[in-house]
Amino acid sequence: MSRKQYTTKEVLRKVGISRTSLYSWLKMGKVPDVARDRNNFRLFTDDDVKKILGYKNLIKRP
Repeated sequence: MSRKQYTTKEVLRKVGISRTSLYSWLKMGKVPDVARDRNNFRLFTDDDVKKILGYKNLIKRP
């Protein structure tokens, strides 16, 4: 069974963050790095998107 996978661009739109923020969070280890395809593009799952959204919500709290 195939799981839905998202490109970086799709994740940025879904979560509402910039590419710079996402790459920074990945580099700092705030969100786990993800699988890559044969062309070395990142492929995000629904679980990955939830983790990124969770971190975004965590840092947005007053």
